[in-house]
Amino acid sequence: MNHMPTLNRRAFVIGTAAVGAGLTLGLDIPFGGPTVVRAADGSPEVNAWVVIRPDDTVVIRIARSEMGQGTLTGLAQLVAEELECDWSKVTTEYPTPGQSVARKRAWGDFSTGGSRGIRTSQDYVRKGGATARMMLVQAAANEWKVPASECTAANSVITHTPSGRTTTYGKVVEAAAKLEPPTEVKLKDPKDWKIAGKALKRLDTPDKTTGKMIYGIDIKLPGMLNAAIKDCPVFGGKLKSFDEAKVMDMKGVKKVVKVNDHAVAVVADTWWHAKTALDALSIVWDEGDNAKVSSASIAKWLEEGLDSAQPAFIGNQNGDAKAAVASAARKVEAVYNYPYQNHAAMEPLKRHRTLYC
Repeated sequence: MNHMPTLNRRAFVIGTAAVGAGLTLGLDIPFGGPTVVRAADGSPEVNAWVVIRPDDTVVIRIARSEMGQGTLTGLAQLVAEELECDWSKVTTEYPTPGQSVARKRAWGDFSTGGSRGIRTSQDYVRKGGATARMMLVQAAANEWKVPASECTAANSVITHTPSGRTTTYGKVVEAAAKLEPPTEVKLKDPKDWKIAGKALKRLDTPDKTTGKMIYGIDIKLPGMLNAAIKDCPVFGGKLKSFDEAKVMDMKGVKKVVKVNDHAVAVVADTWWHAKTALDALSIVWDEGDNAKVSSASIAKWLEEGLDSAQPAFIGNQNGDAKAAVASAARKVEAVYNYPYQNHAAMEPLKRHRTLYC
């Protein structure tokens, strides 16, 4: 994606608390400098998060996986809010984990789980947008030979308030990319947000609708083989045996392999050939003790765990709920339950719904 020259610039280090882990994460994010880093099309990078093309198109880098929860659009909104750019000209791209490692983890944590893609990175991506805006404004002020404090930015246009002169981000980005980053970065008050937190059309919808979006399952490389895997249908069960001779003559099949002690996979030239052969494969499972587990037994086990005689872990206590209920003039009681649900992802995911790079 990028041409990466040897970087020898002042680092902008941001400390951010990783939610739930009690960890301070130091992010060494390259923000500007005398050597201009360029995107694949030659457009200058203002910093690791923002690339601006001469036609004022703003490319915002996204380092979290979009899994339907809106992370891609949400993160772009946060950067764009602080950048004060024209949202109609915003597009996104994903840096690769390899590029992140080469740049000392410039984009921070690539893991994505639930809402953490926004919660644990909102501070430093906003600072990325704010820093880029300040550098663009400074570049315009340098060109006009006026103080940056006399200039404002909105909708990708920089205005020198006293004289009324204007310029666009695309016209000053080359100069901005060469500047040293500001040491003090102030973020906007959420009450002043115009883009972040607003219900906007998602940026990933058009490509998903037209089929342009490339998923992991779409990747094809020269000589690449595909595998379809089947795990024991009962958690904790094991693979007892399988009859590979039955499928080895099927079209495209290369090999049948045992995966650990609880799964079997068919390797073939295409995924469909692998799946078709796997469906035809005779497999014998040792389902073990969990074969007797049912929704009813799980519900009974959970109910027993809620027995008032059982010791309870109390993480936080405010007030006296039991006394309040006992003295209430009217009591309404209801029992809610939900059947056991297992995740059924379209593609293999690692560790629950979390992707790690």
